[in-house]
This record gives sequence, structure tokens and C-alpha cells, in this order.
Amino acid sequence: MELKNYQKRVLRELDNYMALLNQTQNINQAYNMHWSQLGISVGFGGMPPYNDVLPHVPHVCFKVPTGGGKTFLAASAIKPIFDSMPVSRAKAVVWLVPSDAILTQSYAALSNAYHPYRQRLDRDFGGRVEGYSKT
Repeated sequence: MELKNYQKRVLRELDNYMALLNQTQNINQAYNMHWSQLGISVGFGGMPPYNDVLPHVPHVCFKVPTGGGKTFLAASAIKPIFDSMPVSRAKAVVWLVPSDAILTQSYAALSNAYHPYRQRLDRDFGGRVEGYSKT
């Protein structure tokens, strides 16, 4: 499974945001700079301000239409995020979904060595991926 052009653009934007984060070492500043570079204001009438839910832990949200390949895009985004982090930092992904049905479906896909999502992870990380359910 290959990324579509708009998905590649999303990943380029992610790379830009991560570069700004590494440059500034400030989540809010990197967020504001990222949107400013795209000509989009942050605050009233623009993007909402960065929500630092977990202090000092950057989080990323992709808004993609239904059927837009969100899960494949998310699986494809892990390596660029990890690559931009210091080697000394521990790396883990918490995959949050809005329902048990989507959790079951996503976990099954990410655990199946023949599924494109898992194949993407295995290709990006040389097969060194472990998946765990909430149970």
C-alpha cells in the first residue's frame, strides 16, 4: 500500500512541525510557527491554540476525511516522529481510538503481518514492533 499525494503532503507538514519543535524546543512556539508558515493564524478565527494535555509530550492530530486513510497515515507517521526525536529518548506509541469496535479492528490490523498497516510498521522498523492491547 502506498501513500496518496495528500497523505505525503500531511507527512511533509509533520516533518516541518517536528523540525520546528527540534529547533525551538518549545511545543507552543513550534505549533504557532508551523501554522504561521502555512498562512493560518492561531487563535480566534484560526487554528485553536496548542492544547498541552500532557505537559512536554507533543501530540499530533491529523484531520482526514472518512475513507482518507487515517490509520495508514498514522502508521506511516511513526517513523518520521521517532527519527526526529533524540536517540536517547524512549519511544512508544499509544494508539487512541473513539470506540471499542475501532480498537478491535485497528488492533487486529496492526497485529496481522499481512496487513498493509503492519507491513508499513515492519518495513519502517525492521520487524522490531510489538503491539499490546489495553487488556
